[in-house]
Amino acid sequence: MADIVKYGIIGVGMMGREHVINLYHMRTEGVAVVAVADPHLPSQEQAKNLAKSFNWPLKVFSGHKEMLDSGLCDVLVVSSPNMTHCEILMDIISHPNSHHVLVEKPLCTTVADCRKVVEAAKMRPDILLQVGLEYRYMPPVAKLIDIVKGGNLGRVKMVAIREHRFPFLVKVNNWNRFNCNTGGTLVEKCCHFFDLMRLFAGTNPVRVMASGAIDVNHKDETYDGKVPDIIDNAYVIVEFKNGSRGILDLCMFAEGSENEQEISVVGDIGKGEAFVPESIVRWGIRVEGRDGVKTIKAEDNRIKFEGLHHGSSYLEHLQFLSTIRAKGTRAPSVDLYDGLVSVAVGVAAQLSIEKGRVVTIEEVMRE
Repeated sequence: MADIVKYGIIGVGMMGREHVINLYHMRTEGVAVVAVADPHLPSQEQAKNLAKSFNWPLKVFSGHKEMLDSGLCDVLVVSSPNMTHCEILMDIISHPNSHHVLVEKPLCTTVADCRKVVEAAKMRPDILLQVGLEYRYMPPVAKLIDIVKGGNLGRVKMVAIREHRFPFLVKVNNWNRFNCNTGGTLVEKCCHFFDLMRLFAGTNPVRVMASGAIDVNHKDETYDGKVPDIIDNAYVIVEFKNGSRGILDLCMFAEGSENEQEISVVGDIGKGEAFVPESIVRWGIRVEGRDGVKTIKAEDNRIKFEGLHHGSSYLEHLQFLSTIRAKGTRAPSVDLYDGLVSVAVGVAAQLSIEKGRVVTIEEVMRE
């Protein structure tokens, strides 16, 4: 095991086990999951059974602090419920054992907690911390990013992202049914899309306008006498520092859709589109018109496990592993500031719906 990069997974619910499976399919890269931490006994059992099927010896801890103290792991994946991220990350950062970290999105549920983690991490330049905004790695999205960065569309003016999908899945103890645990739908789910908007725009957001509601999902559910308060649809407009604009069209009761995500980026030269899960990318320039539009099937032959996110988690792990093995010569591709801004836009959108007004990023950054 001396040359193996040893991983520990904190939180082995649905997404935590997804990470275990991705890393198993990466075993030829010299990785192994050696430990998991989760207070939920059924999740522990499922993780143990998974590791047993992979013939991976596994140490199981009921809490992340015991895992930190064990010294077993080189890398930690934080895939516990959103509201636990801040405490866990602060414990990792302050611990004398050095652990590189991949933390699932959102970084934290509030801007204040994100900022707390960002500031604390400045004191630990010896560890890499990357945020799991894995939509960047979906093959059609990655191809569209390359097209935009290559200048093929000119200066980006408009970004439109539509996600029409199924309702939130059931999670352990139904923690994802309440804003206090998730940060709100526009933080929990949509930080991915605000991250992509910022990436395409090439600059930071400045203000947000949103309209949303709970119209269909979860209205007949109760948990300990409480009715879920997470919105299930919204429109969000984001304005950026360079004058470009983005819009998110979210509907979480639209199962009858061919594509779950449709992304459009329009510049002053041309337009590009990506469709997931069709994995189709189209782009063209204004002077060539409709007849000049190119269409390709975006694929990545490195993917050995598609999983829940069309292979993006696998590619994310490959990239993070290469950064770790660069031994301090490379920064994480999705850093804590990226995670902070993606949460800030979601928080601003949630506040805009609540207050019925425009909300600036500066305002939420003062949180």
